[in-house]
Amino acid sequence: MTEWTKRIGWGVCAGSLFWFLAPALTINPGQTAYSQNGGVTAGSDGLLQVRSTLLANGIEQLTVVDPRAKSMAVYHIEPATAKIQLKSVRNLVWDLQMEHFNGQPPLPSELRQVQP
Repeated sequence: MTEWTKRIGWGVCAGSLFWFLAPALTINPGQTAYSQNGGVTAGSDGLLQVRSTLLANGIEQLTVVDPRAKSMAVYHIEPATAKIQLKSVRNLVWDLQMEHFNGQPPLPSELRQVQP
């Protein structure tokens, strides 16, 4: 009985989150691509991209990317309690302007020095 309660709680929790995000997830027919792990990706019109992943510890991780604002948010959803917790928000503008990070040789600067 508690397993069904958990599933119903998770369904209500996920449905509520998607209902909350629904105005931003308005996608024209033919522009939606569904991934195998349940993610929804909008077309090139800059709408929110949402990906859901089940972590090894049973927590559902929801990643929301806003291409227009170049920002990302990560939520964890506890299936037993249906608790949604914001884990991280990040503006990606400066990340996307870095030339390399934790890169392995040859680095881009090293490749530019090589003259063909």
